[in-house]
Amino acid sequence: MPLCPYTGHTGGGLTFVVPPSAAAGRTLDGIDAVIRDAIAMDRWLPAPSRVSAITDRLRVYIAEAASALEAGAGAGEETLATVREARHRLGLGPGDGYASAITFARGLGLAAKDLLSLQRGLK
Repeated sequence: MPLCPYTGHTGGGLTFVVPPSAAAGRTLDGIDAVIRDAIAMDRWLPAPSRVSAITDRLRVYIAEAASALEAGAGAGEETLATVREARHRLGLGPGDGYASAITFARGLGLAAKDLLSLQRGLK
């Protein structure tokens, strides 16, 4: 039994590394899967390399989506506020350590989710 049960620390590595999308038995594609995996990081502990990959993908998506939404005709105040929030989160960057990287990736995931819903609403 680990020293601190349910923390994922057993002295030998992580006890649970299966992403929620794979555990649910469904395959997600595109940015939806990345966003869901990022937001779900409070329930699963991905490998540091996976956190980095998710963060990199979200950074690219947020930069492109924010530019597209700002350039769109008739960008309202709500859209601009969402874009500003996403760019703010993008500029923060992760701190030191694994927990900070998880928190940063989750924040990017939430911002990307908002941008994606705005993009879909405009179509």
